[in-house]
Amino acid sequence: MIKFVNHSNIDTEKWDACIKQDASKLFYGLSWYLDMLISEWDALVYNDYEAVFPLITNKKYGIKYMHRPYGVQQLGVFSKHSLSPELLRDFIAAIPKSIKFVDVYLNAANPTGLLNPKQLTPNKNLELNLNQSYQSIYEGYNKRTVRNLKTAKKHKHRIFENDGPDQIIALFKANKGKQISSLSEANYATMRQIMYVMMHKHSGYIWTIYDEHNTIMAGAFFVEMLGRITLLFSATDEVGRKQQAMTYLLDELFIARATDQIVFDFEGSNIKDLAAFYAGFGAQEISYQNLRINNLPGPLKWLKS
Repeated sequence: MIKFVNHSNIDTEKWDACIKQDASKLFYGLSWYLDMLISEWDALVYNDYEAVFPLITNKKYGIKYMHRPYGVQQLGVFSKHSLSPELLRDFIAAIPKSIKFVDVYLNAANPTGLLNPKQLTPNKNLELNLNQSYQSIYEGYNKRTVRNLKTAKKHKHRIFENDGPDQIIALFKANKGKQISSLSEANYATMRQIMYVMMHKHSGYIWTIYDEHNTIMAGAFFVEMLGRITLLFSATDEVGRKQQAMTYLLDELFIARATDQIVFDFEGSNIKDLAAFYAGFGAQEISYQNLRINNLPGPLKWLKS
């Protein structure tokens, strides 16, 4: 039986045990991770936490809607056992009627065959299995990536592993961040908190690249949990882009972690150029679905965009 559980009544120990056993192996659904992103969230729970569905909601003009918080790529239903299309359908049907608009990104392990296809939009993720020799990984690089790596190796890049969140966030804000008006100071504060918490839990680490003048030019924050390394945040300046610093950084990581029983998750992307960059490392495309259900009154269509 699927039941609604208020945030204060969620058994976080059982909840996290379910998340950790889910086939997707995603950390986004862990209770303590969600608590960092949003002050309060509720849930749908199947039987004794055999399967769970976090309900992340907010209100606008008094209308409750379900959304994806900053810091999350995929949520949806997490299950200890193989999730059937029927159970996923039942979970979606059990979303409280008080939630008038649903905008949730189901995880790649959610079988969406029985859902309304008109309410689904496919999204791309890219993953690379590192359980192979570095030579095999390198042989999977396309010509562009090989060329970029040769360009990078012409420069005196130095990798550091002891920088903190502030350096990489400042680098992002000074470069790509200027082009993304939707990112707020609250978003940056959330990402900073995620980094500090993950590093404290020994589940996150930062690699940065400096040029020959000891100036930071690129960096990435990785989360390592549940059998995967996730590229959660990265930044590059103009010099770093020209010198292919990120290609160099990722290649160095793959050298270090080759043959490990772990998957590298590029965390995206739907952006064509970025997807092509990630695919150039031989990454496999994984599809996950954005589910949108609009039960808003006719005049209130503002929420769906």
